[in-house]
Amino acid sequence: MRKQSLVRWLAAASFAAAPIVACSAGGGENVFPPGSGGGGTGTGATGNSGGGGGVIIGTGGSGDTGGGGGGGFVTNPTTCEQSEQSRSYIGCDYWPTVTANNVWSIFDFAVVVANTGTDASDVTVTGPNGVNIQETVPVNELKTIYLPWVPVLKGKDCDVCGSAVPIESTVRQDGGAYHLVASRPVTVYQFSALEYKGQGGPPGKSWAGCPGDKICAMYGQAVGCFSFSNDASLLLPSTAMTGNYRVAGANGMSWSGQPSMPSYVAITGTKDGTNVEFKATGKVVAGGGIGALGAGQSASFSLNAGDVIEVVGGKADADSLSGSLISANNPIQVITGVPCRNFPNNASACDHIEESVFPAETLGKEYVVSVPAGPKGGKAPGQAVHIVGNIDGTTLTFDPPITASGVSNGKATINAGQVMMLGIQKDDFHVVGDHEFIVLTFMQGGSVVDPNTQPPDQKGDPSQSLATAVEQYRDMYVFLAPQDYDVNFVNIMATNGTSATLDGQEVASSQFSPVGGSGLMVARVQLAPTGTHNLKSNKPVGIQVYGYGSYTSYQYPGGLNLKSIAPPPPK
Repeated sequence: MRKQSLVRWLAAASFAAAPIVACSAGGGENVFPPGSGGGGTGTGATGNSGGGGGVIIGTGGSGDTGGGGGGGFVTNPTTCEQSEQSRSYIGCDYWPTVTANNVWSIFDFAVVVANTGTDASDVTVTGPNGVNIQETVPVNELKTIYLPWVPVLKGKDCDVCGSAVPIESTVRQDGGAYHLVASRPVTVYQFSALEYKGQGGPPGKSWAGCPGDKICAMYGQAVGCFSFSNDASLLLPSTAMTGNYRVAGANGMSWSGQPSMPSYVAITGTKDGTNVEFKATGKVVAGGGIGALGAGQSASFSLNAGDVIEVVGGKADADSLSGSLISANNPIQVITGVPCRNFPNNASACDHIEESVFPAETLGKEYVVSVPAGPKGGKAPGQAVHIVGNIDGTTLTFDPPITASGVSNGKATINAGQVMMLGIQKDDFHVVGDHEFIVLTFMQGGSVVDPNTQPPDQKGDPSQSLATAVEQYRDMYVFLAPQDYDVNFVNIMATNGTSATLDGQEVASSQFSPVGGSGLMVARVQLAPTGTHNLKSNKPVGIQVYGYGSYTSYQYPGGLNLKSIAPPPPK
């Protein structure tokens, strides 16, 4: 995620007329001196660690306004059988999948495996490129497993100036996903890419020959060996997946009015003989055995375990695959993203974004949407928010009322597959529907969230997350925050009167702020640089975990129940 914002922005604009965008530029001499790259180095030992452990035993909340309830946990699953029965996002069977990212391939795709159980877990990863890796993850420890990129799914690398041709058509790679199997329940996060500076990586790795160290003729200097294009996804075990998904992700992006960057939906089979139907809400580019689609059109295809179809949409702002409906006869994994995305479009810088999509049966009717803290504390100057409808005629109520297109007097109506873009929302809000729906949030670029810091020390850039439904809150979390970021935070969403302890210390009531008149509240708490964190509460709460480095950020839901609380959407 680290990059020089001006150079990347100008490079992308320069090539807007062609299918070329900047993906990892650095080093414009008026901003970065040669070889510099901004704060923090990161060793690759723990990576940009994602969400953490949990359990899924308990009952859900009502979803009514002010309900603020749900969840409740007894214990973490300690066996694979328990995790399967409870449909926990801690599990034993995962499918790490490379997605479109023009980052230089010298930076590593990797998974980080966390064991928060009571016994060591033996982990095996098999898959493309002849991979067969065995590792043991001790109790309360992490293990980073480096995996080769899958070129068909990744797409082309940037050139030495940080410009690249993004993925241009739908692609298919049979056997393209990795398969991770654990003997005891673990949590798994995938990183694309893991490192954001040319150091660390697997033992014996050499960074000699990094493209960023070569002279870029456009700038008259090297841009530096920085990945500039990272994100992470919390992976769900196959035991928590279903065959029904409402797609939620970012739309395509234009530079200077010219279409330049597509969104994608990566679908991974987990069982042989899986039949999938993809009903599109927008343009789909042909490829991988799928013909071109328009809104309302469908494609059907079959997948075996480990097969991947990466459905690619159009490159304009109006092109969106969000709201598309995916149906399958077996559990599948769905990850959405964009190879590189700005939020807002006119603010630097561009960053790879991706996140796992939750099954449609786990969607809720009530959400607290909390603004992240800024890199220096306090509230960040807002975040982009999208809502995706799942049922026609869903009425939404916002508290406090928000200002956004389609919202009047705190009310809005959304239909199945419709995407309501709420723009940049600067304050926390509570939103309730009479049917289930999805809330997406996107952090803004470093030039917005850290405007008073001079390059190359400006912190932040876009990242993607899903808000957790109140009905899926829980009362115990073990989560991870990367130690190689400059600063990390957790947002805690709770009902009034909730008491919580973070790493054994009580979260002061003064740290919570009310959210309208909903009876819910939000605390933004800076995390100690310890990597693993524990949160316990006397009532179910939700959390979002995030952090900042120079021209980089990450965020993810720190955990959630994955109970089946909603019917599959009508086809």
